[in-house]
Amino acid sequence: MINIRVSEEKDKKKILELINEEKIKITDLDTGELGNSMVVCDGERIIGYSNYIKIPNLNIAFVDMLIINNTYRGQYMGDGLIKSLLNLADKRQIKKVYAIEENNNSAFFKKVGLTKREFKPSEDISKYIKKDLGADGIINVFEAILPDFFNKACKSKG
Repeated sequence: MINIRVSEEKDKKKILELINEEKIKITDLDTGELGNSMVVCDGERIIGYSNYIKIPNLNIAFVDMLIINNTYRGQYMGDGLIKSLLNLADKRQIKKVYAIEENNNSAFFKKVGLTKREFKPSEDISKYIKKDLGADGIINVFEAILPDFFNKACKSKG
């Protein structure tokens, strides 16, 4: 049975196994991040993981990671995972969530209803972003304004 839930300390080992299986370079998983993360489980097996980094003193966050096991891709697991993560952020009074545009994520974030835009992070925000900024300091992001995001019709087709 598939379910999506907030990550727990006991999930750390299985999350790291998923990250390694998908060949993502990470040395450790900060236990503090587990409260800001969700997992997709197929029974006891963790098949997806996503987390956000909340920017201190601001009501915004950045999606740090979104992983679905290769076997389960194309089955709308990522849609459910990102929407669950946004719901978690909304419940915690976060007003905007951003996902940084990468080469392979544009179609996904557009499909689930995030809006693409340019973003110029302040110095306070820049230290939390794991991407080099261009010479102009602008990055492309996908934005979800909460709770308005949930008032739009679902963009996924299932």
